[in-house]
Amino acid sequence: MISYLDTSAAFKLIAEETGSPGLADYVDAALEQGTTFVSSWLLHTELHCAADRRNAIAPESVTAILDFVELIDVERIDMQRAATSAWGLRSADAVHLATALRVEATTLVTYDTEMQYASARVGLRVAEP
Repeated sequence: MISYLDTSAAFKLIAEETGSPGLADYVDAALEQGTTFVSSWLLHTELHCAADRRNAIAPESVTAILDFVELIDVERIDMQRAATSAWGLRSADAVHLATALRVEATTLVTYDTEMQYASARVGLRVAEP
């Protein structure tokens, strides 16, 4: 099974927020069951920038998360699909969703309600542990 991890979820693994413990348990259990976590390289940039904005988050914390996520190159087709999707998402979220669809993820892990709605509309199972 392939689970796509978006930034709203991944950030909860480096910063203590509502839902962080549940997400950590979910990820641990999924990894034990052989789930592959993927995301676009956009996650790399977004996590590092978010950690930098929060000064208290060490870059090593970001690296620890990115170590278990297979980062997927964003392709031109992802950018085109995101731009013409009519999903009603912000551009970065649309790119994440387009990439998730291209790699045939079965689940999208997100805490963003707009992303949850759009993902469900296109047939992805949504997880908000």
